[in-house]
Amino acid sequence: MENTFPSFYKDFSCIADKCPDTCCAGWAIVADSESLKNYHFIKGDFGEKIRRCISVDEDGDSVFTPQNDRCPFLLESGLCEMYIELGHESLCRTCRQYPRHITYFGARQETGLSLSCPEAAKIIMQNSEPIAFETERTLEFPQPTDIDPELYFTMLEARKKAITILQNRDFKIEKRICAFLEFSKSISPFVKHLDCAAIKKAIKTDFFELAPAAFSKRKANSALKRFFSDFRSLEMLDPSWKIRLSQAESIDSRHVSEYTENQRAFEWEYEHLMVCLVFRYFMSAVFDKDLLSKAKFAAVSFIIIRRLQTSEDAKKESRIKTIQRYSKEVEHSAVNMDFLNSVMKKSRFYSVENLISLIMEK
Repeated sequence: MENTFPSFYKDFSCIADKCPDTCCAGWAIVADSESLKNYHFIKGDFGEKIRRCISVDEDGDSVFTPQNDRCPFLLESGLCEMYIELGHESLCRTCRQYPRHITYFGARQETGLSLSCPEAAKIIMQNSEPIAFETERTLEFPQPTDIDPELYFTMLEARKKAITILQNRDFKIEKRICAFLEFSKSISPFVKHLDCAAIKKAIKTDFFELAPAAFSKRKANSALKRFFSDFRSLEMLDPSWKIRLSQAESIDSRHVSEYTENQRAFEWEYEHLMVCLVFRYFMSAVFDKDLLSKAKFAAVSFIIIRRLQTSEDAKKESRIKTIQRYSKEVEHSAVNMDFLNSVMKKSRFYSVENLISLIMEK
């Protein structure tokens, strides 16, 4: 099997108790079937504790029963008791894998780092050079798949085009994201109908020639109100997140524009954000044939995060923390992502025209 990953991927190593956050609280940690079998054979008091701490949730998944919203094996020191007692291999798949995310495409897989992890976000945002990708062969066996091979390879070309657009530093980040949206919109119907020839033709088009629509205050206000209403309705790990979203919504467009201009030297951080989201979600369109919703999610993420950052101090640590917090609150709930995918697919407020109007906010 071939594995493709961003160049920074191998730089990551969990910093455990030195982490300013924890991935062992707030979330329900699901134990996979193989780990459950192994836990059945662990002897002694600790084996009894493991089995006692596993329960079945409302979705039918076996989870480690939280204690005060924390994993029962999370020590006050910030270390994992199971890791200390039994070693890394004793951890369930979720804990071994996070913050890595893996998508399988038959004989190929793609692996990245989630921005929800503070250390991963720090690594991703530490280098201003454009994100590059590497491919290596692994010893893993191919995963069964029914994806259309021609569509898969055509979509690889399309994603390369999308990333090239987003990394074109001859243009400001706003125009790059608008061009990316126009490109995604143009090929979306062809993806749905498996028209690979039309996708390849669109790849050759210069989407920077398509001037973004002029900023419309009316359209921006109505769309923005809907966006923040939808995001406040999501599942939340921290109740204060809803307050922060409301503060970000209330900021005047002029302040957003001023913040953006003041941060021009660091707009490569937004570029990295967009490239990470495109790498993670773009190719999944080969499964459901819905590309445009994934492109819209990346664009809406930029709009929301930029406003969140505008409402806080402009230090790099704060900017990265905002991106990390957004990812943790939004991306790690299947309920959240399903809801957002649905509204971006069906709601007129999430039209490409409205998104462009908000991206060009001034």
